This record gives sequence, structure tokens and C-alpha cells, in this order.
Amino acid sequence: MKRVIFFIAFLGIIIYAMAQQIPLKGIVTVQNSKTYTGTTQYVKNAEITHRNAKNDVTDDDGKFTLNIIGLQPNTQTQIAVTLSGAYRDYVVVNEKELRDITLGRITPVGVYICKKGELEQRQAEMVGINMRKFEERIEADKKRLQKELDGLRSKNDYLSARYGEIKDSLDMISRNEANILERITEYAQNMILENLDDRDGNYVRAYECFYRGELDSVSYYLQDWELELKHQKILQLQEEAKKEKEMAALLTESARAKKEYSENSLSGLIKEWLLLARTYNMKNDYEKTMLFYEKAIYADTLNIDNLYEFAKYLFSIREYAKAEGYYLQCLDKYRMLEKENPNTYLADMVRVLNNLAILHRMINEHQQALAEYEEALAICNALAAENPKNYLDDLAQTLNNLAVLHWYFKEYPKALKKFEEALEIRRKLAEENPQTYLADVAQTLNNLANLHTDIEEYAKAFEEYEEALAIRRKLAKENPKLYLEKVALTLENLAILHQEAKEYSKALAEFNEALEINRKLAEDNPKAYLTIVGWTLNNLANLQVEMTEYQSALEKYAEALKIRKNLVAENPKAYLPSVAETLNDMAELYQKNNEYPKALEVYQEALEIYKTFAAENPKVYASEVERILNNILTIKRKTLEK
Repeated sequence: MKRVIFFIAFLGIIIYAMAQQIPLKGIVTVQNSKTYTGTTQYVKNAEITHRNAKNDVTDDDGKFTLNIIGLQPNTQTQIAVTLSGAYRDYVVVNEKELRDITLGRITPVGVYICKKGELEQRQAEMVGINMRKFEERIEADKKRLQKELDGLRSKNDYLSARYGEIKDSLDMISRNEANILERITEYAQNMILENLDDRDGNYVRAYECFYRGELDSVSYYLQDWELELKHQKILQLQEEAKKEKEMAALLTESARAKKEYSENSLSGLIKEWLLLARTYNMKNDYEKTMLFYEKAIYADTLNIDNLYEFAKYLFSIREYAKAEGYYLQCLDKYRMLEKENPNTYLADMVRVLNNLAILHRMINEHQQALAEYEEALAICNALAAENPKNYLDDLAQTLNNLAVLHWYFKEYPKALKKFEEALEIRRKLAEENPQTYLADVAQTLNNLANLHTDIEEYAKAFEEYEEALAIRRKLAKENPKLYLEKVALTLENLAILHQEAKEYSKALAEFNEALEINRKLAEDNPKAYLTIVGWTLNNLANLQVEMTEYQSALEKYAEALKIRKNLVAENPKAYLPSVAETLNDMAELYQKNNEYPKALEVYQEALEIYKTFAAENPKVYASEVERILNNILTIKRKTLEK
């Protein structure tokens, strides 16, 4: 047996020695060192590792070479970097790029590092500067437009085209004001990873304008016609490389060089288009934002980060069908990459799956959302078991989201279990970092209270709502734009619970406070909050019906119905069920008042909507169809009796 083992080992050594070696060259530098100091700072003694190569250490010029065996040229692979000595307190900036390196490349791999905490500091600076500039710009625009609007009103000139244009402009400003902090933060996260040493002077100047919040100057340095000309030259270079490859039995050195140069140039051009897209998004110019995102996507349809960013943008402007298409592209590409590099892209898949599930839930495709949440949860469980510090937050969010869906399907034991798991994780995270995780604790508490209300465990529900409300009121004092809507949500939930307990005065006060908050939010951002105003009005009307205040309830239903029907024009699949809900509630009120012809007419309108949705999702909507049919039958019997 020993001789056999020796022979196999010896044979393995021979094969190893004879295997093709592919050199992978690279260079490690300090991010942006040349741009800001005039001299590139090379990193010495950084250890570079690859599973199929002997480790290497960077020299005085930051250079390294790994001789990789057992893999074919053009294979996607990854390297790891360990810093020590003078750079032990530094981190790798472009770690994600180092997971997708093409073997056989001529251009050295660029590794960029910076001091720990530097990225976070730069992000905070960029967010702070841009928020101040944005708020100043918004206030100036509002004052200018409002002054012009007041002038037209004083002339009684409501029918002029300019009056409509100004109203549209003010609405657009309001729609984008509420979520600007989230957008600026997201863009800053992308921008701080840029290594300006690799970009040309115009890009650096445009980047610095963006950094300082001088958005109008960005497009001055990045002229669209110049970028288009650059793109044509890159395409020409790629065509030349393709022809040279076809002419030669093997890819010639010249063609390889042209190919890599064109790819690097294209990468720089895409960054310029993305910078323009982000700039115009912050300026609320939808048309140009779409234009430059689409150019970046068209130029490189394989770049998942760009596809994902565009999908998120499309979701934010309620272009759900388009957003779904791009999210699905991202998911397909991550699945393929995960097959080639197991356990490398799982966290990215979770991110896309969660967003897809949220989208599908928004458009009432609940079974699809359920499948996506369950897949994300399975991945999160595995990741958190290995690395709880990095993935417990993702696990808690996925548990919470999946529990909401189970609750919607009335699968209460499943929902309860997942809510409780999510809450336990979030409480522990909030103990260590309350500023980041307290809002999440309130979210799960609110959801748990909803569930306990449904299963008539009212004492638990009251306790959970009160704790969630206390947290959200505290957070809203610090950041009203972000948390006031959450305060209103918990107030409504408490009101519904007080209504169940027949404590009508408390319920009425809570509904009215919630409605006041939501109306103010809708004044500033109608696209985001009108749907919530409709929901609050409908709930308040239900309470007033129970209090036998029928006329007041009918007025609230009518206002809610008007809002919801207007929203249907924008997205029928998302808003039609809410129209049917209000129609059904109105019909029940007419029925209580013995106004049977009106009741039948309104029931019939609601019934047609519910039938359509029941055909696609019977588990959720079949009971609504049955309920309305029973009510219609009851009315017809009473009419016949008369």
C-alpha cells in the first residue's frame, strides 16, 4: 500500500510540474495618492495569494506576479491581499473587483488600499456636503417657482400652460425630496471606491464637482458628444482586435493589447456615464437619468453592479416591469458566477432576491415573492452560521420580510416563529449599535403586534405597539423626514386595536393624528404618500361606520376612492386591490343604510376587480369574491321579500 501511495503522490508532482503556468501580474498602490499628492504611493510587502499559485509579496514598486496553474486562460478567478507593516491599518478598497479577474490578461491587476475609516469619513463628507447643497438648491427652486405661481394666481391665470408647468415642477421636487438622503448615501458609497489615479483629468474634475455638490458643473466636464466620440473610437478598436484575432491562429500580442486597452477605456467611459446618471438623478431629471443609465448598460450588458443600480432606480420611480427585468438579469448572472466560484456570490444573490421579492409583493405576485424570500433565507442561514457579524442583519431582515408574507397568507404559526427570530437578532444588534438597529427593532415589534392583533392576543399587541411607537417617536425627533411616516403607521395600528377593544375615542384620536402626519407628508411628496393617505382615510371611515357616523364615513370613503383610482392609472396591478377594498366597504355602508341599488352597483364594481385577481391568486382573493357574492345574494333576497 505504501508503494501505491508513493506512486500516486509522485505522479501528482509530475502533473503539477507539467501543468501550464499563467502569470498574473499586478500592482498595489494607495488609492488616489497620485491625484492628491502628485506621486503614486506604491505598497511594499503586501502578500498576494491564490489557491492555485505560490504566494508572492509586492516589491518596492508595489508589483507582484502569481504563476497560476491548473486553470485555462480567460477563466474568471480571484486573489486575496494581506497587508502588514506600515500598511497593517489599511484596507483593500476594490476587493470586489479582485473576485472577477480574467486570467491571461496583459494589463496588470490594480489593487488599491486606503486607511481604515477613510472610506467612511469620505462618504460622510460627501453626503453632508451634497445634502446641504441639495437643501439650499431645493429651497431656492421652491421660492422661485412659488413666487411665479403666486404671480399667475394673482392674475387669475390658472389656464396658462406655464401654471401647469410650475405645478408639475413643484410636484417633482416634492416627490424626490423625501428620499434624497438615501440616494445621496447610495451614490456616495459607489463614488468613494473610485481610484482617480486611473481616470483622466476631465473625469477627476467632474468627480470633484460631484463631491462638492456642484452638480451643474459635472456635465460641463463630461460633455455627452465627447463621450459618444470616445465610445465610437473604443468600438473601432474592439473591431480591429476582433479582426486580428480572426486572422491569426492564436490571439496575437497586438490584438490582445488592443482588446485590453479598449476594455479599460470602455470601463472609464461607463464610469463617466454613470456619474452623469447619478448627477441628473439628484437634479430630478428623469429623462437624462434614464438616458445615461441606458448608455452605460448598453455599453456593457454584463456588468452586474450597473444593472443592479439601474434596477433600483427604476423601482424607485415605480417602473416595476422594467426593474423586474433588470433584477432578474442580475440574479441569473450571479447564479452563473456562483456555479463557477462557489460561496463567493451568495450575499449578492440574497440582496437581489430580497429586492425582487419586495417588488413582487408590491405587484401582488405573492407566490413568486414567497419563493424568493425562502431562497434568500436559506442562503442567509448558511452565511450567518459561518460569519454572524457580517450576515446577522441580512438574516433578520429576510426573516422579517418572509414573516410578513406568511402573515398575509394567514399562516400565523410560521409568521410568529420568524418574527420572533428576527426580533431576537435585532435586539442583540441594537444593544451593540442602537443608532443603526433600533429602527429595525421597531419594525419587527410593529409587525409582531399586527400578528397578535389578528390572532386576538390583544395584551401582547398593545405592549408591542407601545414599545414600537416610543422608539419611532424618539427617532422622528432626530430625523422627521425618515421616521414620521413610521410614527403614523404605528398610530394607525394602535387605532385599529383600540377599535377592536371598542375604545373608540382613543382610536379616533390616533387615526386623526396619523392622517394629519400623512397629509403633511403627501403635500411634500404626493407620489410616495398619497397611497398612505388613502389607506388612512379608509381605516378612519371603517371606524366611523362602527361609531354609526355614516355621513362622515361616506365622505372619507369617497376621498379614499378618488385617491386610489388616480393611482390605478399609474400602476393598475399594485393599486386595483385597494380600489376594490374601498368599493366593498362603501357598498357595506350602503347596505347598512338599506340603500340597496347603490350597494349592488358598488359591490358589482368591486366584484369584477376581485374576480380578476382571484383567477391569478385564489388563496388571497377567492374569499373576497365569495364574501361579496354572499352580500349581493342577501340584498337580492331582501329586495324580493319586499
